[in-house]
Amino acid sequence: MLTLLDFARQYASTVGASPGYTEQLVVLCKRLPWLVSDLTVARIDAYLTDALHRLAPTTVQNHRRMLNTLRKAALRDGLVVDASIGRPLRRVKADPPLVRAWTHEELRSLLAVAAEMPGGTLKCPYRILLPAWILVGYSSGLRLGDMLAITYDQLRGNRLALVMRKTRTPHVVLLDQPSLDAIQTLPRCGPRIFGSLVGRSQIIISLRRLVKKAGLTGSGKYLRRSSATYAEMAGISATGHLGHRTPGLAQRHYVDQLLMADLRRPVPSIG
Repeated sequence: MLTLLDFARQYASTVGASPGYTEQLVVLCKRLPWLVSDLTVARIDAYLTDALHRLAPTTVQNHRRMLNTLRKAALRDGLVVDASIGRPLRRVKADPPLVRAWTHEELRSLLAVAAEMPGGTLKCPYRILLPAWILVGYSSGLRLGDMLAITYDQLRGNRLALVMRKTRTPHVVLLDQPSLDAIQTLPRCGPRIFGSLVGRSQIIISLRRLVKKAGLTGSGKYLRRSSATYAEMAGISATGHLGHRTPGLAQRHYVDQLLMADLRRPVPSIG
């Protein structure tokens, strides 16, 4: 019999899922020593109920979405017999996230520390690589995987055209002058702007160290949040800026509402 893990890998390969999504599916299915025939409403509901005692609601929500996706694929392929085929899975409620982004002041502090960062990769010192990463990441709002994948050939003037790895959709961003200048400081060792200089694990670790050294909270993902937030503050749609296809997703998950409140005024005082 086909195991759930094998089916998940088969599904990811068939639909051409991104490496990140495939990894999420594999991690989840390794938790569940199921056969694909176990993808019934009752079995999934029982797992979700139990998981809520051990995992964060947002994590369980993601598990629900992935299991529902696999269940629909298994039903389509005739691999599941379920008397409850018409009944939806149990709901999993979670509070919306309170998005935190870096302010311009915090970003300037991060840049100052990055310019003094010791060490580096085999091809580029951190004092050059990390400031460029921060400036381009903030200006573009790109995900880490896309940052590593962008090439010099995709850059025309201040426009960067790419196909985003997660959604497989074309996307164009406009880079500001500081990020363009920072790209010019990087050694050109291959076709990719950043990916030819540093690998995924190394940039994640180096950014984590940089954030700690700067005395800030957060991670490299905050660059994308700050980019979306300041885009909205400037009257630029965060949805279009980040290349999201789902309306409202950027506002819910990437825009810092406390920073957006800088544009608001308190109601008039009584008196």
